[in-house]
Amino acid sequence: MSNRRRTRNSGNGNPETETVADEGLQAMRERNRVVAEREASRLARPDHPDTSNTLGHAPKGKSAVISTPFGQMFGGRTPLGTKTDMVVEEEWCGPFSVARQMIAAREDARRIREEQQAEDDPNNSKGSHPLDGLMAIALEKKRRLENPSMNWVSRHHRSSNDVSNANYYAKRRKRFNQQKNLMGNGVNYVPSLFQLCVNYLVENFEHIETLGLVDHSIRRALCERLVARGKMNGAAFDVLAEMGVETLELVDCAQVTQDQFCDALRVLLPSGLRAILLKHCGRCFGSQAVQVITEINSDKLELFAISLAGAYLLKDEDVARLIGAASRTLSSIDLTACPLIGTQFCQALGEHFSSPVGDGVNGRLLELSLQNIPLTKEALLTLGASSDALSNLKSLKLKEIDSVDDEVVSIILNSIEGGSLEGIDLSDNPQLTDEILSCIRRCNGIGNLRALQLSGLKNLTAIGLEAFFTPIDDLPSPPMLRKLDLSQCSYNEVNDAVLTLAAKAASFKRSSTYAAGEEDNLNPETLVSEVSGAKKGLVHVNIIGTSVSDKSMETLAATCSSSLEELDISFCVNVSDKGLGYLVSKLGCQFTKLHVWGLAQLSEEFLDGHDRVEEGGLEIVGVWMKKSGGRSLR
Repeated sequence: MSNRRRTRNSGNGNPETETVADEGLQAMRERNRVVAEREASRLARPDHPDTSNTLGHAPKGKSAVISTPFGQMFGGRTPLGTKTDMVVEEEWCGPFSVARQMIAAREDARRIREEQQAEDDPNNSKGSHPLDGLMAIALEKKRRLENPSMNWVSRHHRSSNDVSNANYYAKRRKRFNQQKNLMGNGVNYVPSLFQLCVNYLVENFEHIETLGLVDHSIRRALCERLVARGKMNGAAFDVLAEMGVETLELVDCAQVTQDQFCDALRVLLPSGLRAILLKHCGRCFGSQAVQVITEINSDKLELFAISLAGAYLLKDEDVARLIGAASRTLSSIDLTACPLIGTQFCQALGEHFSSPVGDGVNGRLLELSLQNIPLTKEALLTLGASSDALSNLKSLKLKEIDSVDDEVVSIILNSIEGGSLEGIDLSDNPQLTDEILSCIRRCNGIGNLRALQLSGLKNLTAIGLEAFFTPIDDLPSPPMLRKLDLSQCSYNEVNDAVLTLAAKAASFKRSSTYAAGEEDNLNPETLVSEVSGAKKGLVHVNIIGTSVSDKSMETLAATCSSSLEELDISFCVNVSDKGLGYLVSKLGCQFTKLHVWGLAQLSEEFLDGHDRVEEGGLEIVGVWMKKSGGRSLR
């Protein structure tokens, strides 16, 4: 220790010793920098090893293992933070730090170079080269090969080069009338015999005493037309709800009183009524209607489906009694906007649909749909954890329920056995995150999931969605969906990569090669041949307000050419005329509906030039034109 102290003290007054120490420190720093740059280059470009920086051998006296990052502790040197011969103080040269510095330096150099070029030639910000023209042609050819939608040409440009100089709104009016005629609503439209009969019956419905043995679809069409004409009253209800009806479906029963509805139930239930489907039923369906149903002998009660919307008079204990009375045959429950339903409803489900004990007989619940129901988290957890009432579910809908979070969804999905779920709707539950994606993937053990609706889930991320549609070891295969709704999620999270993976998962045969990372070099033109034999793919797609672009349109054209029927790309600002035109040109005649609300970037090139303009069959919703008087036709 004394020898080291004498050595350090002896060099304090000797300038030559200080110079030698500084030179040794600088040499050691240069050597460390070379090592760091070599490692950073290896990490950044492993396929291009850097051979420019040759690492020399350090002197033995200056390469001993020490505890400081910059070399030996030379006596008499200035501290690192106050060193005068270094212009800029630099951080410790680890490989990641050096890589970060190299990227920053590259960006700075590019910016300085572009500024200098702009000053030298303001009219040409890029440097010129004799081969620039050939390079631009080659790059454009490559882009068109990778993006076939760029090659799409509008019918206007294919037929003639002259462009009409008609007024903008005149063009819109002509387009609207043409589409209206092609869709069967124009001036020259001839209605079908079925529509003529329905219209005639509705016009003279007050003179009809009975409809007889007509099908349920006819009664529903009559009810819809009566509601549209404002003729759905008590007398019309008596005609629609006559004895012998198996399905009582009313799209609006606001004009039906509770006494009138109960009298109809006393007649219909013993005669074989099997389904009650009511909307806007707050006035007619309450405690009195439940009392009528519970009074019917259980052997004569054959209800298998109950769907109630807007039943604001239906209490929690009443719906529990209703489930207990009809549980023997009841398999589908759909409740929407029923504000008085709570814990007793969940307890009734667990009691009457769980596995029977002893000689008891319980029903099998196949469909559960709850929307805008004020259930607590404890009630939902009890429903999923305390019984196996949901083990046979094929369709689950939990929409607009404030208490639904990742834990609730996880427990409910884990209670469903065998991966029997075919449809899941968890839309508009703001607490849900990427955690539910793993639960859904594990629940789809045998691949039966066909419909997935995750609209309005702002906490979903692109990484989670990409992982959900990517094959992963120890997890079931990605779902082969037919209906996908990712609308109104976070704008940047639902992108081209997510939709590409979802479309590929829905289209590819399980025997075909489908591995993670294939989407990086996806070529839509070659993908057509790979999936053409599958005859499967997405049927209904809703991606409102997402960041998808023409690349997604190319993917849908390649994977869903024979399956896609309806597409909603409203407010997708990155989709252009060429992308949509290419999609329509590749899809078959089964594609009948396209929603384009908010796509102000669409022009006549697509609206008047796509391949289905003259043949019809494609309804484009959201293309508006302004009519005289301030009205808007949509």
